[in-house]
Amino acid sequence: MMSTVGKVVPFSTAPIKPLSRGPFKLVSVPGLSTQAIQGLEATYPGTLTADMRSLLRATCGLTAAEFGTIDFTSRWHPEEPISVFRPCLTLAIDDEGRRWIAETSRDQGLPGPVWCVLPDPAVTLYVSDDLTDFLSTLNDVAECGQLCKWLRGLHRDARAIWAQRQVLARVSYETCRNDRGLRGWLAELPFGVHIYDLRARSALRGWPYGLAGPEGRLYRCGWLPVFAVSTPPSASRWTQHMSEVAATAEILAPAAAHGLAA
Repeated sequence: MMSTVGKVVPFSTAPIKPLSRGPFKLVSVPGLSTQAIQGLEATYPGTLTADMRSLLRATCGLTAAEFGTIDFTSRWHPEEPISVFRPCLTLAIDDEGRRWIAETSRDQGLPGPVWCVLPDPAVTLYVSDDLTDFLSTLNDVAECGQLCKWLRGLHRDARAIWAQRQVLARVSYETCRNDRGLRGWLAELPFGVHIYDLRARSALRGWPYGLAGPEGRLYRCGWLPVFAVSTPPSASRWTQHMSEVAATAEILAPAAAHGLAA
């Protein structure tokens, strides 16, 4: 059940309204009152725009077979752990552990872009420009009975991105290096990061956040869909670095000793 200020909306017993006629129906949950929407403001991540308020008055979420509960209130699912996406609304976490999130930094319109964060492979896919586009796509594939096929396609894309992560990073780096607006951001990144520029529409529009591992870091250029993944240094790189430090120390030591002797 989802609790709001002065109101509790049970998804399981709410009146249903099918949005599609196919075997996988999207079921709309009743909307919230103005008072309940106002109660969301304190905890809603990001900006609760006028368009989002209108959507919440119409429905506070959807349910779909093979997909789970799609929540518009930010009360059902935990906060997205990948900080470069926040603030964002966690729309759903499906049975396969995929997290569906929509960014909420816009001052107007509905949240977006919408991303699918896969746990394995650890890849994030750009799904839709905004929530409207995402729901339209979801309804279309559900109506045609193609939801499972669509989800399999996303997983196939994620595997391809992971397999091609090095090549995609090199291509993105060259693109960003030739963009004057991004050179300053690139210059501030640590050595050896992997760049992923998702501004252009492409068949494989995603990036492998899992490259960072538990000790790496993720970066983003403002609110652009341009990301960088810093991997932890390998043992060989660390050894090389320490060798360079030691060599520098040996060069400086005689000069320091000479100064003390003087």
